[in-house]
Amino acid sequence: MQPRIDTNLGIQGEPDAWVHSACILCSNGCGVDIAVKDGRIVGVRGTADHPVNFGHLGPKGEHGWVANNSKRRGTTPLIRRRKGASLEPASWAEAMDFFTEKFKAAWQQGHENLACYNSGQLTIEELYTLGKLWRGGLQSSNIDGNTRLCTATSATGLMANFGVDGPVASYVDVDQADLLCLYGHNVAEAQTVLWERMLAAKGKNGGRIIVADPRRTPTVRQGADLHLHLRAGTNVALMNGIIHLLIVRGWVNRDFIARYTVGFEQLDAVTREYPPARVAEICDVSQRDLEIAAEWIGTTPRMVSTVLQGFYQSVEATASSSLVNTVHLLTGVIGRPGAGPLLMAGQPAAMCNREAGAGGSYPGYRNPHSEAQMRELCERWNLDFDKFHPEAPKDILLMMETAERGEIEFMWVIGTNPLVSLPDQNRSERILRRLFLVVQDPFLDAETVDLADIYFPAAMWGEKMGCVTNADRSVNLLLKAVDPPGEARSDFEIFVEVANRLGFKDRDGASLIPFKEPRDAFEEWRKVSQGRPCDYSGMNYELILQMGAVRWPCNEQHPRGSERLYEDLTFWTGIDECESYGADFLTGNQNTRHDYERIDPKGKAFLKPVHWRRQPNPPSGDYPFVLITGRVVYHFHTRTKTGRSVALNERAPHPYVEMHPADAARLEIALGDLVEITSPNGRWEGVAMVVDTVRPGEVFVPFHYGHGSQSANQHTWYARDPISHQPQLKSSPVAVRRLSFGQPEPWLLARLAELNGESTQPFAAREFGGTVNRAVQL
Repeated sequence: MQPRIDTNLGIQGEPDAWVHSACILCSNGCGVDIAVKDGRIVGVRGTADHPVNFGHLGPKGEHGWVANNSKRRGTTPLIRRRKGASLEPASWAEAMDFFTEKFKAAWQQGHENLACYNSGQLTIEELYTLGKLWRGGLQSSNIDGNTRLCTATSATGLMANFGVDGPVASYVDVDQADLLCLYGHNVAEAQTVLWERMLAAKGKNGGRIIVADPRRTPTVRQGADLHLHLRAGTNVALMNGIIHLLIVRGWVNRDFIARYTVGFEQLDAVTREYPPARVAEICDVSQRDLEIAAEWIGTTPRMVSTVLQGFYQSVEATASSSLVNTVHLLTGVIGRPGAGPLLMAGQPAAMCNREAGAGGSYPGYRNPHSEAQMRELCERWNLDFDKFHPEAPKDILLMMETAERGEIEFMWVIGTNPLVSLPDQNRSERILRRLFLVVQDPFLDAETVDLADIYFPAAMWGEKMGCVTNADRSVNLLLKAVDPPGEARSDFEIFVEVANRLGFKDRDGASLIPFKEPRDAFEEWRKVSQGRPCDYSGMNYELILQMGAVRWPCNEQHPRGSERLYEDLTFWTGIDECESYGADFLTGNQNTRHDYERIDPKGKAFLKPVHWRRQPNPPSGDYPFVLITGRVVYHFHTRTKTGRSVALNERAPHPYVEMHPADAARLEIALGDLVEITSPNGRWEGVAMVVDTVRPGEVFVPFHYGHGSQSANQHTWYARDPISHQPQLKSSPVAVRRLSFGQPEPWLLARLAELNGESTQPFAAREFGGTVNRAVQL
């Protein structure tokens, strides 16, 4: 990918300063410089020598900064003195007193009576501090991040084969690959700059791209050489069919399999039941396309596979994602340039959440069921192991179900908007209203704030310092460019005060959270991560600034980071090294240490078989369509940032439903008509997009939009993968009908043109708004 400095300035002339940072509106981790004028953020430009983006920015990266200047920023704490009353302004001291009182009252009923739900928008310093507070101080398992909704399966899929979390390949491998396999990954919209990089690699290497997706997405239109247009919910069957062909056609590396893996015989036995004809029928793909895909995969020595929500948001998420890793192990295409699986993250700090232990993990990818690993963690935290109670982490949906039964009373929501993003929105709202709810967010008008009993105004990107880890393990440092508005505080400052008010101590009576500034937390994190897969011990702020970004592991063996994992083909599967003892793909039943002793592969990778099963909640006579939810290129999550940009919002201001032309004709629905979607869970309305992106019998609605009748999450369920506990957001039964005739507005016609592939130019290469200056070339 050639360097190009993308610049968006909201002022005439030069700013007072440019401050180093990185974009946090997808998981790519693009380097940016923040423009500052008179103490305000006034624009951004891509960092030309940054190893992730080389100065390129996508539309969200160019325009998301305007959210910092929103008039709806929170500037002072608010408290609700009694249920039914309004939120009222309070001082920080008063709000913290109220928080501490309610926290301790709930704590008296047991430490599992409290819950914390945080965000992949925080820095690793903040997530490490929060994780230490919750796991080391409170010692509760009720902590999770909104990364559960987007990429929790990345972690469990990697653990299933390699023993621990950690993306194997990197973007450098993308540059060198001759075949890119994109499984459920609409990279053209989700990670626009990475898509430019992929297309550049394809052109340079004369390579190919395979896309497996139920939708004919912009990724398919712009760059796919082969589209596996499979039926929603058939990912495991597809992967079993590919593996079957690889084995039968002799496209596996049997020497590699014997030396570096375990479980081949069992895998072979299961996949023998998935011949091409059966898989073609299950997935509704042509047998010829399946055979072509297997041949390309089996005969290309430089191959990178990426996986994202299309595989992750499913009840077979861990199984199907693990089978992608299995393909690389069967062919020996791993641990060398241009070769390896890259199970993606969805947020800029989703990796930090997993690394630091503020979600479904313990710090440093440690196994809570390993006494040796927990003793080591206690030593590094200076805690008494005999008084430490590590527990299997709980996911947000399990916490919500527990709260529904009245067994959780207090929830602290940090930097996320669950009222919009959680599945089965009406049920989720009822549960949230039962709780004493603390919401910590930069914006007053985030929908979940309306339910809060305490509101903490938080600083956001550009207003604080800290690191975030992107999808390929690259650690970026975000420098503070401006002060937050009013009395807003950084999440780090809030966590430190909460820990001290709650009196959390180490075994010597010293403060458990002794940090004064983010660098203090980072320095301790370096020590805690040392010797684990996500080793930061050789990293510091100065090295990150010098290199632009540093990939872990970074230590004595890799003083400038590591481009890929497992170059020595030794995996973290030893019984005292692994992050998990494994679980059954279909039931989620966890192996014990005793179980693992019988299968301990001592550094070899697992090949784990699994049978395909039908999705729960299938369509019916009353609800004959399958609803798929997902993203559009112009928005991120629940639009709390991107919805404030005119340049972004005018291109996708409202939700819409994609319908296949055959279904639309049968229901007498035309482009621009007002449509109603109903399900057992709720009701949605929006305009019709008649387009062949979706298969007959399936519809697609973006999930970004609000609370109530515009929310796609009216219709999703709490059904989830049994291991990653990631909710099934790609397959919900619904009914569709026309409410009224309509005429398509200009934005809808423009979006239709994008979906129809009328422009094959990647989104990151297009101009969005008159303030963007793309004339600066290197």
